[in-house]
Amino acid sequence: MDTLDSTDSFEQFVLLSVVELTVAGETPVHSYDVTQAAKAHLDDIDRDPFGGVERQRVIAALRTLADAGLLTKAKTESATGKGRPAYELAVDPEEVLTMLEGAESFGPYVETIRANAAD
Repeated sequence: MDTLDSTDSFEQFVLLSVVELTVAGETPVHSYDVTQAAKAHLDDIDRDPFGGVERQRVIAALRTLADAGLLTKAKTESATGKGRPAYELAVDPEEVLTMLEGAESFGPYVETIRANAAD
């Protein structure tokens, strides 16, 4: 999965949050859900490379990941009938976990996702 190598650490963190939501059966995902999942795991990672999690940055990362072919876009409607962009993994979640488990900053988050998937 060469495209994962071309993403930066923040985009990889966002991708892990999408994997977590996917494994939990909460797809398609919206930027709000991904932001909440990412914020919940900030303490699990070494975040020196990118600092905190802002929703606008998550939205940009989701777009980049979709452009890279790691996510696909799905259209959903909000309660008011407005279309909101939603995303689904375009790759196998296990493949992403395997690629990122060796990254020093993401190892604990990958372990958490795998532990939750096993429950």
